[in-house]
Amino acid sequence: MKSCLICVCMWGMVATTLAQQTFFTIPSGEITHKGKHFYQVQANFWHVYAAQTKFDFDYGIGHHWELGFNLDTDLSWRKNTPFLTVEDTIGLENITPLVLFNMQKGIPILPHPKLRINIGTQMGTNLINEGHWHWAYTFYTMLASEFQEDWHINAGAYIANSAFTGEGSNYGFFAGIEIPFSERWAFMSDATFSKTANSIASLGISFNPTNRIQVCLGGITTTPTNPFKQTGVIFEISFFGWDFWDKNEE
Repeated sequence: MKSCLICVCMWGMVATTLAQQTFFTIPSGEITHKGKHFYQVQANFWHVYAAQTKFDFDYGIGHHWELGFNLDTDLSWRKNTPFLTVEDTIGLENITPLVLFNMQKGIPILPHPKLRINIGTQMGTNLINEGHWHWAYTFYTMLASEFQEDWHINAGAYIANSAFTGEGSNYGFFAGIEIPFSERWAFMSDATFSKTANSIASLGISFNPTNRIQVCLGGITTTPTNPFKQTGVIFEISFFGWDFWDKNEE
């Protein structure tokens, strides 16, 4: 994994004004509305010939709860290599593919400005080739805030096992900021800090082509404590089951 792809392709989770607030590489601070659904695809291009790709589905069950599942994969279109990478031995990188259950709960603290504590988890297992099944998990908590006309700042911490993050520290910290600069456009940046391969930072923009679709593009780079030194491109697209200006989560 080395150089970056300068290309426009990817899927997502990014927010703009009047939209659900989301980020590139850290958990969303907003909860999927009751009875509604949220779909996302994200691709991290560290090479021209491969991408770390994540598929996500979430459903709001009310009272600031959401449930869903993730599929985290490595895809390759290099000649004479499998399209779907199956890595079931724990190394510096996490095992792949991972099929994960996800859950998040928001606990409102202050309505004005909007402030909440979120707790969440992702847990599941991998697909195997000739190796072994591995239980993968992460648990996190964060402070999610919204102020100044849909500005968002989130910060939190997580613990995870090496099947989820790769070898290294089993805990880390993350933070993100989102600032809308028009009705359909927003600036966004976030970062995860740990001594594992998932310690990366991103910077990019998002765009709402319709009232229920968000697309974003950005750059990603590894942090100094990441065992890999590389940069790349991240692309995301999100599909919402409600219009962006509907803020009623219940």
